[in-house]
Amino acid sequence: MSGPNTEQAEFWEERAPSWLEAEQHVAKVSSRFGQLAMARLGLGSGERVLDVGCGAGPTTLALAELVGTDGEVVGADISPTMLAAARQRAADAGARNVRFVTADMQVDDLGSGQFDAAFSQMGVMFFADPVAAFANIRTAVHPGGPVAFACWQGLFSNEWMLVPGSAVLTVTGEMPPMPGPGEPGPFSLSEPGRVEEVLGAAGFSHVDVVPHDEVVVLVGTEIESLVQMSKAVGPVRQAMKDADDDLRRRLMDGVRAAVEERVVDGELRLSAGAFIVSARA
Repeated sequence: MSGPNTEQAEFWEERAPSWLEAEQHVAKVSSRFGQLAMARLGLGSGERVLDVGCGAGPTTLALAELVGTDGEVVGADISPTMLAAARQRAADAGARNVRFVTADMQVDDLGSGQFDAAFSQMGVMFFADPVAAFANIRTAVHPGGPVAFACWQGLFSNEWMLVPGSAVLTVTGEMPPMPGPGEPGPFSLSEPGRVEEVLGAAGFSHVDVVPHDEVVVLVGTEIESLVQMSKAVGPVRQAMKDADDDLRRRLMDGVRAAVEERVVDGELRLSAGAFIVSARA
C-alpha cells in the first residue's frame, strides 16, 4: 500500500496477528466507549453506515444489528489482515448486510453522500493529515448526517497504557518519544480543542466532545492479554519499533512485572479515559 499513511499501514499489517490474539482484551478496554459513541448516532432500520478503522469487525456487526437487514454497514480499514478476520467473523455470524473495504481515509474515494452516518471506535487517531481524512469522511456522509467516534484521552488518564509503559523506563532508562497532539498516534486527539479544530477545519458542525472515564477490571488470562496488547499501542509500541529481539524480550518481561505488581486479590484495576465525539456532516 502506498500513500500518506504508508507507515501506519505497514505497522498495523505487521501487528495485526498479535492484535487479533488480544482482541478480547481490546474489547474489554474500548468497547464501552464505542457503545456510547454508537448511541450518539441514533441509528434506525434501513440506514447505511461507514465504520472507520473497523479492524476485525466487531463494531461493524454491532452497527449491522442496529440498521437491520434493510440497512448496510461498510467496514473500512487500512490492514488487509484485519479485514480478512472481519470477513470471516461476518460469515460466521451469517451477517449479510455488511461488507469490508481496504481504504486509506485520507485519499481513497468513498463516494459523495453515500452514507447516512459514520462511526469509529478508536480508529481515527492515526491519520498523517487528519483534516483531509475527516473531510473525506464528511463528504461520504450526506449533508447533515451524524458522525460519532471514540478517541483516547491522554496517557495519564489511561493506566492500561501507562502501567505497561512504565516498564520501558525500567528497562531502557528512558521513555521513548511519544507522538503528541497533532501527530499520528493514540493521543493525536487527546485534547478537546484539537478535536474541535480538526473537525471544524474538515467542515463539520455541531461538534460535541464529552469525556468519559471507566475502570477496567481484568482477571486471569485477561491480564496476560494486556501484556500482549501493549506491543501495539502506547509507549511500549514506540519502544518496540527499532528494538532487537533481546530488547523486545526484556521489554515484555518488564511489562509483565509492572502489571503483576498492580494485581490485588487476583484483580487488575486500571483507569481508561476517552472522549465521545459527535458532529454533523
